[in-house]
Amino acid sequence: MLTTLFSTSCLAAPFLQEHTIKIDGKQRRYYHLSDVATAKPGPPILLVSGSGCDDFSVRLPMFFERYPTAVNVYYLEKPGVKKNADGSKCSNEFKAADKFDQRLSDHLKFVEQEPELKKMPVHSIAVLGFSEGGAVAPYLARDSKKIGWLATAGSGGLKQSEEFLIFADRGVEPYAKPFSRDYFLHVYAEIRKDGKSLRKEFFGHPYAYWSGRLFTDPLSVYAKLDIPMVAAMGEKDESVPIESGHALRDYFLKHPEKDFQFVEYPGASHGLRTAERNGAQEFIAGLAGWFKGDKKVFELK
Repeated sequence: MLTTLFSTSCLAAPFLQEHTIKIDGKQRRYYHLSDVATAKPGPPILLVSGSGCDDFSVRLPMFFERYPTAVNVYYLEKPGVKKNADGSKCSNEFKAADKFDQRLSDHLKFVEQEPELKKMPVHSIAVLGFSEGGAVAPYLARDSKKIGWLATAGSGGLKQSEEFLIFADRGVEPYAKPFSRDYFLHVYAEIRKDGKSLRKEFFGHPYAYWSGRLFTDPLSVYAKLDIPMVAAMGEKDESVPIESGHALRDYFLKHPEKDFQFVEYPGASHGLRTAERNGAQEFIAGLAGWFKGDKKVFELK
């Protein structure tokens, strides 16, 4: 099934089309944002969104409004997300499937089954991860030989369990007040003991979600990759401490043989935004040149 939803302008702008695909026997929605432009596009981009059960497809075209060449983006919707959902109430289907390993497995199968991506050769697809999707993206690059570029925004190199402790130690609310380092350590122990529970919750997600997310070690995965990598974060990120991005930066400064860049947006939020700057659109626009090997596109002015 194919449905054309809308274009981002009345001229030759990208069109967002809805398709369906079966993964593990279940029908899933996915979206393809593409141009009718004659310009040859760069590599297809597999976009992995952040956490939550909102309908991300509604916002997807906005991120590519400043992309300077033909757009070719694929996005697999999460199970149990309804069209136009605002994320205020997640379905039981979504909660049962909202696990790190499940997201990773779903995207690996999507790359191997989606008709156009299935044709792609080794190292020919770029993966772009936002926030939680940025934690999944390195694992996709590790496990799929088709991934040739890794780009993340709003995601660093530390375990999320460590990131919460950094915020608590810094005195950032709510991590330090009303919560605390001791509270987090207690909850981590509980999650390790009851990691399959969909009934017990922490920070709005079931333990089953956190057991696969809190303790993953992205830096160890980045370290094994031999493809171009770029990670962008806002200096004032309120969801992931900038120290997590600095962990990536500092590791790769010691390993200059790796093709890695860290981009820090001064004063910017988790979404790379300031009052004057839409860093997310700016970062994504820069990917077009980065795919061609231009490392200067991320030199901030």
